[in-house]
Amino acid sequence: MRERYCRVCGGWHPLDQWPHDCLPVQNPAQSDLPAPHFVSDNIDIQSMHDGKHYTSKARLRSAYRAAGVIEIGNEKPLPIEQPKADRMAIRNELRRVYTEYNA
Repeated sequence: MRERYCRVCGGWHPLDQWPHDCLPVQNPAQSDLPAPHFVSDNIDIQSMHDGKHYTSKARLRSAYRAAGVIEIGNEKPLPIEQPKADRMAIRNELRRVYTEYNA
């Protein structure tokens, strides 16, 4: 007979009786049906641009667009381009300093 550890009760149960012996307790008010993710448009915020209070994200963003303001948030920053080092110029400068120091 094979057994498996139960995460619900912390005991061991035979596989032939699994999962009837130990089921998680379900809230009767909670449905088994999947629900879509709902994002509300309501917000109570004061604009940093004009100081007015807004109750809608869409109205706040339209005010920003009308003023030419860019709203930033969770965007990934643009990569910073590092200038390529001129290795030949660095070598020549090191040689010049070396010869000047040893002379």
